[in-house]
Amino acid sequence: MPQSNQQTVQVWDLPTRFFHWALAFCVIAAFFTIKAAGTTEGWIANAGIIWIDWHLRFGYCVLSLILFRIIWGFTGTYYARFRQFIKGPATIARYLKGAYASLGHNPLGALSVIAMLAVFGFQAFSGLFTTDDIFTEGPLTHLNAAFSKTMSSLHRSNEPVMIILFALHILAIIYYRVFKKQDLVATMVSGKTQILLPQAQNIKSAADDLQVRIMGLLTLAATSGFVYWISTLGASSSGSFY
Repeated sequence: MPQSNQQTVQVWDLPTRFFHWALAFCVIAAFFTIKAAGTTEGWIANAGIIWIDWHLRFGYCVLSLILFRIIWGFTGTYYARFRQFIKGPATIARYLKGAYASLGHNPLGALSVIAMLAVFGFQAFSGLFTTDDIFTEGPLTHLNAAFSKTMSSLHRSNEPVMIILFALHILAIIYYRVFKKQDLVATMVSGKTQILLPQAQNIKSAADDLQVRIMGLLTLAATSGFVYWISTLGASSSGSFY
C-alpha cells in the first residue's frame, strides 16, 4: 500500500472543543428562550415552561463558559493559548497576503475569537444586572439602580451585535470550506487536522490526554461554581438557578 503524504496533527483539545460547541448551543438557546418569553403567551408557555428562567440559566452557562475560556487561554494546551494565536497588525497583513500560515486560529480568525468572547461575555455579565422593572431581575441588580438601568439598556442593544458576529462566524466557516477547502467544523469536532508531510516538520501537536481533560473539567467546575455563587446573591426572575 502506498504511504500517505499527509500527517494527522492534534490541534484542539477536548476542553476547547467542548467550550466551542457548548457556547454555540447556550447562546442559541438563550436567544430563543428570551424570544419565547416575549410571545403573547407571556412568561409561561408550553407544558408550564417558564422561558425567562431558562433564559437566565443559559445566560449563567454562557458566563461560566466565557470565564473558562479566558482561564484556558492562559493555562490550556498550545493552540488554545492566547499568546499562540493573537498576532499583531504586521502578521495579520502577512496572512492576508498569503505569506503566513499556522494551525489553530489564524491571525484574522483570532480577532473574531476575541470579539466573540468580549461581546458574548459582556452580554452574560450585563445580564447579572438587568431588570425589566416588572418580574425579572439579575442577581446583582440590587447593588446599584443607576448601573442596573445602564446595563439593562446595553444588554438589549448588544443583541444585534451578537447576531452579526454569529452570522459572520458562520459565513467564515462556509468560505473556508468552499474556497479554501478547509473543513473547520470537522477539525473542531475531532480536534485533528491533516497536513502535508513536508509541512509537518517542526509542527507542534497539542496535548489531549487525561491530565488535560481533568484540568479542563476542574477549571470549568471552578467557573461554574463561581457563577452559581453569584446567582445566589439576589433574586433571579420567579425561579431558581436550577
